[in-house]
Amino acid sequence: MSVLYGFDEYIKRLKDAGLLTGSGGEIKDKISFLCCDSKKTVPGSLFVCKGNHFKPEYLFDAVSRGAVCYVSEKKYDIDIPYALVSDVRAALAELSDMFYGSPWKKLKLIGVTGTKGKTTTIHFIKALLDAHFKDLNTAPAGLVSTVETFDGKTTEESVNSTPESIDLQRIFSSCVENGLTTAVCEVSSQALKYHRVRCVKFDTAVFTNIGEDHISPVEHPDFEDYFASKLKIFSQCKTAVINRDCEHFKRVSSAASVCEKVVTYGDTPDCDVYFSNVRKENGKTRFTLKTPYFEGEFSLKIAGFFNVSNAAAAVAATLPFGIDEHTVREVLAKTAVSGRMETYCTPDNSIVAIVDYAHNAMSFENLFSYVLKEYPGYRIVSVFGSVGNKAEVRRYALGKIAGKYSDFVYITSEHPDYESPYAIAEQIAEGIKEGKAEYTVIPDRELAVTTAVKEAKDKTVVLVLGVGDETTQRINGVLYERRSDSECALSALEEKTKVSV
Repeated sequence: MSVLYGFDEYIKRLKDAGLLTGSGGEIKDKISFLCCDSKKTVPGSLFVCKGNHFKPEYLFDAVSRGAVCYVSEKKYDIDIPYALVSDVRAALAELSDMFYGSPWKKLKLIGVTGTKGKTTTIHFIKALLDAHFKDLNTAPAGLVSTVETFDGKTTEESVNSTPESIDLQRIFSSCVENGLTTAVCEVSSQALKYHRVRCVKFDTAVFTNIGEDHISPVEHPDFEDYFASKLKIFSQCKTAVINRDCEHFKRVSSAASVCEKVVTYGDTPDCDVYFSNVRKENGKTRFTLKTPYFEGEFSLKIAGFFNVSNAAAAVAATLPFGIDEHTVREVLAKTAVSGRMETYCTPDNSIVAIVDYAHNAMSFENLFSYVLKEYPGYRIVSVFGSVGNKAEVRRYALGKIAGKYSDFVYITSEHPDYESPYAIAEQIAEGIKEGKAEYTVIPDRELAVTTAVKEAKDKTVVLVLGVGDETTQRINGVLYERRSDSECALSALEEKTKVSV
């Protein structure tokens, strides 16, 4: 539910936030809408000039559609009231929080950040909360993730891990309007650095791990900037849940010390939530879990030691809600995360296809290590690409890891956006050449996945990595519909032989 204010009140908010550098003009009527997309402008709107590719034409288009004032880092040659700010992204966050009436204050918020495991962890958290809330006959938890967004009524496929501040506040507002009391939010380093979660306070923040990623001219110039951005979440939360086993734990722990409470999880015995004796039995991952409230044997439907760690993080984050041992055991045993370790195979297990969102060096290392352990003697064929216009350092690293462990690599497209898929593939190939794998380039992702599975011989694991079950691909700024990796892999296996899942 939006709150109507006058333009002078918005200007005061910007001034109080230390962002205002100048203003001009007056408006008598209340502002009816706030937007930063000219196509969404309605009469009476305040338009925010934001974006790396912003052009004056967008403002002129917004005015033609009814915008009555604008906020920008620079003044444009158009005769309507304006406010100038030092940082338009920070300004957008302040204005969005004001326009939607700080809806996050009416929600119990759990934020999850880290280099890998964020999406899996928040889906475990939501599954645990939903089961608990169902027992209490109350509404489920809202969700903001890389995969999808849920506001209590509508589930939508996501575009970014964490939406822009204006969209995030809108989602929180919808959650409140739809009767939700709790929401789980994936918080990316970009969201923390570029103010998407500015003004938002989390009741609990989970920090899964840290590794080099998202290093590029348009994201983070170096690892220090990336790491420092991640750590900002602790200044915006009451309780910190941190991985005792993650690299740079001392620095993470030091940053988390500003919180009212710190909870640790991991396979180190002195953790508040401690898991041990991880093994694979009867197709499930089993382990011992000890918390301050219960201890026992548990299992996961999805594979991998790293997913046990994600599950432990979820348990640590939800224990304050009073979730009992029985609920935890049932939920962990049946929860599957779409696009995460989705495994398809022939009846005799001679050909296995694994679809996973793994898209950075840490997740690649973990996944290849898992395959080597679980499928000894199998050839490894990998299919992946890398996102365009960002995370450039990632490309060589992914190629190097895949080249080391794979027998053959199909380099394909991920979300090339404004870059050439062939240019991205060339950078990936430089890393592959460091290892033993042969490779080919097939930019058409559906064709690459289908070809890799169809050409797989006996005792082969095909790893389809990067985008999980996403059904769109961004090319030149436009999202195009496509079949998901899971659908492509499964249909290709069905063509080879009757598949068992």
